[in-house]
Amino acid sequence: MHALIVLGGDAPGKALLESCVSCADLTIAADRGLEAFVHAGLKPDILLGDMDSVNADMLEGMRADAEIDRLPCIKDDTDGVHALDTAIERGAKHITLLGALGGRMDHAMANLMLLIRAHRSGVKAQILSETVRIERADSYTQLCGAKGDTVSLLPMGDARGVTLKGFFYPLNRRDLCSSYPLGISNVVTQEVASVEVEEGDLLLFHHYAGC
Repeated sequence: MHALIVLGGDAPGKALLESCVSCADLTIAADRGLEAFVHAGLKPDILLGDMDSVNADMLEGMRADAEIDRLPCIKDDTDGVHALDTAIERGAKHITLLGALGGRMDHAMANLMLLIRAHRSGVKAQILSETVRIERADSYTQLCGAKGDTVSLLPMGDARGVTLKGFFYPLNRRDLCSSYPLGISNVVTQEVASVEVEEGDLLLFHHYAGC
């Protein structure tokens, strides 16, 4: 099952949101992420969050059409964590997150951590915007048709045994650490490129050519 979660960062454009909704079996708006749905003329299956930044009229308009899970304002987890866990509990094996970037940098960092949380639950997650796709690299990740695109690879902690093929800067079983951004702004030079990781959490930022 594929779940779509829209968070309260920079809102996705209508075209991206509609495309992602069409591929999703379950749609979740987390707090202010509801606005993106409303502006696109769409309604999520679930609205959750502490509702501290949801327009009151929009919230009222959802009461008859969406499942609402209102969370306490004082809590340990974020709305993003709760949305991710809800999607996993409902059976999602693939999760796309929109509205996860922009705004406060600490919120964006917290949303990047959701990719690691999903992986540790056996679920593949990605963050999308109009210009970038972010995922936790698997032990073997293949990029097809990405020639000319910019890719950055940044570890969360240490990532060991990183091998890059089909890139301007290749690597052969190199260890990457969070204190030195060696993997920033590489370029795909082949029609098929690959990333291999022997151990650790490595985030792959795929910036589309022309963006």
